[in-house]
Amino acid sequence: MRKTYSYNEAVKILGGREHPIVAAMDKLLNGALLAGSLGLWQVLDLFDAKPDFIRLSNELISKVSEKRRKVSRYTRTQQLHAAHAVLVMTAYFDAFKEQQLPIKLTAMDRELVATYNPWDLDLPLPSPGRPHEENLDRLSVHYSGLANSLFQALTSMAAWDDLNDTQRGRAELAIVRVTPTRAVERYEELLGQLAAEYPEIRFWCAVQDGRSARSALARLEDALRETTTDLTPEVRLAELAGAYRGALRRPLVKASEGVRIPSLADAYVDPRFQVVIGTERSGAPSLLAWWDDVSIRDDLYAYLVGYLTSPVALTAPLLVLGDPGSGKSVLTEMLAARLPSSDFAVVRVELRSTPVDADLKRQIEHGLHKLLHEPVSWADFSRDTSGALPVVILDGFDELLQATGVSQTRYLTAIADFQQTLQDMGRPAVFIVTSRLSVCAGLELPESTHVVRLLPFSEEQVRAWLDVWNAVNRPLPAETVLQYEDLASQPLLLLMLALYDAVDDSFQRDHLSMSRGQLYERLLDRFARREVTKDDADRSDVDLNADVEFELERLSVVALAMFNRGAQWVAEHEVTSDLAQLLDVDSADRQVGTRTPLSAGETVLGRFFFVQKTEAVREDKTKLRTYEFLHATFGEYLVARFVWDRLLVLQREDAARSRRKSTVDDTELYSVLSFTALTSSVPILDFLREFAQRPGNDGLFDLVVRLFGARDERRLSRGVYVPNVMTDSARDATYSVNLVALALALREKVDGHDLRMSVDEWHREALFWKSRLAGAEWTSVVRCFWVESYPDHDFVVSQSRRAQDVRPEWMLLTEPDVLMDGVSSTLRNAVAPLVSQHSIEVTAALIELMATPLERVAPAIRRLVEAGADGEVVFREADARLGLGGDDLAIVKATYNVAGHADRAVQLDAWLRLHERGFRFELVKVRDLTSLLTTTDLRDVFERRPDLLKRATAAAAELGLEWPLSDWTPSPPDPLL
Repeated sequence: MRKTYSYNEAVKILGGREHPIVAAMDKLLNGALLAGSLGLWQVLDLFDAKPDFIRLSNELISKVSEKRRKVSRYTRTQQLHAAHAVLVMTAYFDAFKEQQLPIKLTAMDRELVATYNPWDLDLPLPSPGRPHEENLDRLSVHYSGLANSLFQALTSMAAWDDLNDTQRGRAELAIVRVTPTRAVERYEELLGQLAAEYPEIRFWCAVQDGRSARSALARLEDALRETTTDLTPEVRLAELAGAYRGALRRPLVKASEGVRIPSLADAYVDPRFQVVIGTERSGAPSLLAWWDDVSIRDDLYAYLVGYLTSPVALTAPLLVLGDPGSGKSVLTEMLAARLPSSDFAVVRVELRSTPVDADLKRQIEHGLHKLLHEPVSWADFSRDTSGALPVVILDGFDELLQATGVSQTRYLTAIADFQQTLQDMGRPAVFIVTSRLSVCAGLELPESTHVVRLLPFSEEQVRAWLDVWNAVNRPLPAETVLQYEDLASQPLLLLMLALYDAVDDSFQRDHLSMSRGQLYERLLDRFARREVTKDDADRSDVDLNADVEFELERLSVVALAMFNRGAQWVAEHEVTSDLAQLLDVDSADRQVGTRTPLSAGETVLGRFFFVQKTEAVREDKTKLRTYEFLHATFGEYLVARFVWDRLLVLQREDAARSRRKSTVDDTELYSVLSFTALTSSVPILDFLREFAQRPGNDGLFDLVVRLFGARDERRLSRGVYVPNVMTDSARDATYSVNLVALALALREKVDGHDLRMSVDEWHREALFWKSRLAGAEWTSVVRCFWVESYPDHDFVVSQSRRAQDVRPEWMLLTEPDVLMDGVSSTLRNAVAPLVSQHSIEVTAALIELMATPLERVAPAIRRLVEAGADGEVVFREADARLGLGGDDLAIVKATYNVAGHADRAVQLDAWLRLHERGFRFELVKVRDLTSLLTTTDLRDVFERRPDLLKRATAAAAELGLEWPLSDWTPSPPDPLL
């Protein structure tokens, strides 16, 4: 797929024969330019006989088109693309001409240089996705390649033979070194002239723009107004533009009593972002490590201007990624509202409302129908835009994947193919796709795809947002909000904090005395109370509190649904099922206060804006919905809250149980806590410990211990709640782990006497956990539990605070303690010195090497290299085994590509053994014994190992060396090859 122009193509696009400057250039070159036969002959000859060519090229750039206005956006982009291509070549040969090289062409040179034609080369195009300096670096590489090829052609000419060595050296310096550097400078000069007339050029090249700090993407609109083609928008486009701009006046959320909500245009803060051209980087954009070394930018408007007016936008989609609540959808609304309708025909499609089985064209047409309230085909729409460039925004690709569970890894590739087809038909279009970061794993990125990641708010952006909020509401100090950075950095959650405080200032009044759990409780309670009271029903305070509590219970069930399924989101039918099983919300006789209970998961979550609803529609109008919390810690708090509430209920039932029963029926607690280990979520454990600090929890520890002691008793029922299919033994193991976790939430340390367990019984129970839990969950147990044993055969369990360390070597060192396994502890202690110096992989390779017979040692050394061992370690182990009767050639070859330095004493000892056994050093890529003896100062070696001096002297005599040298000059040892 062609994405750039050659000089020949560019000149034709800029006018052809009817353009006076192009016609003059073609006449100067005897018709070779427009005939496509311009070659190196003309390149060199024109500097001698046709000096007007460069002047004409410069004039062509300064007068790109006779018509700056009243042309389509696509035509203008083509013209600027072509002008840039001419500029690239003009700058180079301008610089080449300045060198005034004494080279003349003769007739015999024609055949020698005929194969080199720089005028047909694809010329580099700047990308708004790269810094200006990187664009210049890429151009410099192109110029250097051009210079090297030109120099090779010149050296084959007859005139080259007539030059002396000095002249040749000067010519080489001028062509290969000076010309590329000067060409870049000349390019920047010409670029500045072109950008003065055509502002989008500046944005193509990602040159810093010195505009005033306006936000809400207003600078995008300002910049594009400067580049507008001044075409009158078609009626349909004017209608769309009016609808899009109406969003700017919309308040962020529905107004509450006593709270003034700013409009989207006032409150929107341009996000920080990162941008990568996807195919230039290995890995996947869904991985956070993919973005680690990508610079952070705050000029989103400048990037978008450059991208939307650049030819690259017509060849591949722009992928916009972000976390839930980061503002992806709002960005698309702002973009649709800010793009001038005279130049851009925007079609914003919410993929959640399109049929999930529709192809790309039908998705667009469905979006058009919804926007225009009439059926419109894509073909008709794209043909009748009055010169405006179609921009199709597909918002919510992740919603299609999440709601349907169907992989669409080639979605972007299908868009790129469609764009190429449209361009071939003369109806090009830009495509922008939004998606959540975590959902796009495995997504195929077409060549030249730009990937933009939206970042959380910085402190400066939080303050800017609060300035707008505080202008119409009671001021909320930024210092108060910034103490909760994880909430304040997400636009929607920042709004949630502001709404919470706006009612009665309780947030800023009490924040210093509130724990994190108390803040979450108040936030959730406030918004649940707000939703409950919307129906204006007459309630007593008791009924109101009961309804609010039931609302929070239902939210907690949703959080449990995610936690117990090990997922970030949950489908609506799963929520409905869990609500029925845990709360009986679909039962006709269930009443709470004056409200009618819900019968479906949709109603539970649809009104909470901190819960994101993802939606897709089948052809039969069936809606597929999934839900997730914008802030994961909300879900973790609700899980802890639900578990703690059930524990308190069980405590009350235990107090009222008949004395004839030894334990209370814990079926409900078991059903909730037997699917996922609480240790897999550190925040849940932290919230449980916070709950345990509240008054009135006396007796809970004793209850949990008694439940743990009865864990092996036969269960009459495991409950009806089954979010996952698991074996009974796996559920028993999970419940057992969670009871210990609850005990540790209630007490900092729990000893064996508390649990009524001996060391052997703990060992068996821990082995049971290990055998039945999933690998990741068992790892979380080892991270979380810290077990110490004592000489009197007692032990104490506490919660480890090193919960984030999950390195394999940490597991190796810690797991024996959690298992209280004597054999494993002995082995651990044996390898601990090695693990303290090396990774677990290198340690394993070293142990294997120690146990490997000499005749099979080469593969073991290769495994040591593959494990990432330091070069010094590899050479030490290899040298220790050379010349002892093994396969010396294979051992040496195993260290071919290892970087590092060997211990000279060990190395000399090994190579002397090789020499003494008649080893042929010339068979391998390694310095031989001769070079080691004659180029390296070995006096320090002989001071440490005097026994080697006699052997080295004998070897030197056999090799015919004058050794030892009379005056050794110390030199640093060379690395092995």
